[in-house]
Amino acid sequence: MRRKKPSRIFIYRLIFAGIIVSIGFIAGISAYVQSIKEPVRAEVRSLEAAISKASLHDTTIEVGSRKFIIKKGEIGKWTEPYVRDYTGQKDIRFSDKLDKYIVNLAAKVDRQATDARFIIAGGKPEIISPEQNGQHLDVSEASAILRRSLLANAGTVTLEPKIVEPDITADKIHSLGINDFLAAGKSNFSGSSPARIQNIKISSAKYNGLILKPGEEFSFNNILGEVEASGGYAAEKVIKGNKLVYEYGGGICQVSTTLFRAAIAAGFPIIERRPHAFPVRYYNPQGFDATIYPGVTDLRFRNDTAGPVLIQTYISGSDLTFEIYGTGDGRKVAVDGPYQYDILPDGSMKAYFTRRVTYADDSTKDERFNSNYKSPSLYPTEPNPYE
Repeated sequence: MRRKKPSRIFIYRLIFAGIIVSIGFIAGISAYVQSIKEPVRAEVRSLEAAISKASLHDTTIEVGSRKFIIKKGEIGKWTEPYVRDYTGQKDIRFSDKLDKYIVNLAAKVDRQATDARFIIAGGKPEIISPEQNGQHLDVSEASAILRRSLLANAGTVTLEPKIVEPDITADKIHSLGINDFLAAGKSNFSGSSPARIQNIKISSAKYNGLILKPGEEFSFNNILGEVEASGGYAAEKVIKGNKLVYEYGGGICQVSTTLFRAAIAAGFPIIERRPHAFPVRYYNPQGFDATIYPGVTDLRFRNDTAGPVLIQTYISGSDLTFEIYGTGDGRKVAVDGPYQYDILPDGSMKAYFTRRVTYADDSTKDERFNSNYKSPSLYPTEPNPYE
């Protein structure tokens, strides 16, 4: 039995259907490729509307236990206009004024960590002030949090400062290796006025329990800070410009001189030291003193031992003493002098002393410290108020 051949009409329909399917397939592929090349763009939120809304009310900033208020309308001043690159749409955004606000905020809340202070009493460490954690506000992180919060119209924004731990804590004292007595310096302030004695007590206390790390440079003025009535200092009368005026700080050079003597006895490298302009009776024997004047003259030395050292001070009667403890490294210090010479009737003189430091490897270092004192009569109107 013979099969019936397909009609021409059927064949034409089949060909037409194939063409339609092919066109649809090609169109689908083309649309897919195009979608990859040009992703669908989502509608971008207008920042102007969000910032304007956040500016309609006060905003509270909480940093730790402190609160700061951004007043209504202030946020609107932290903006600048710009045009979006991909849409050409005009909008506003936060300017660097927001970052400056955070920088100023950090300056108010940042707090340095405070090391524990201790002294050696009876051969054992005794805490005189405990350690305190510090805190630091990360400006970059805080700026990002504040931006997001303001755009979300938050009424309260919490910024968490990072805790900064001190280097020296009560638990770490025994691991410092501060076990050996290294040196001491002494001076006598008999005959001082009550104001001068008060200043000696207040200023010397600033150095009691001070720790110098290995290689650290000591600056007397950096530790001293401001010398004002608010710090408990007393004023004394001095003559300036033919007038009697009050100056704060009389007696502080007694403290710098005594510490200089201790640093010499410890064999520390002396970086900066200057004698007084004329002989001062409180600093006998002459030639073994160190004057200071903030911004002009400092006393500086370096802890060149392998471990930290402790500086402590105390007053007994009219005697001021500085002691230095640390880890002994076998060095020996020999001081010869001071010797005074070229002494004139007007009170001027010269003086010197020498120091030899012998180290554990038998190497030595010899130094001479000179002092050139002028006549006190040359300074009747402008003495150093810190003497």
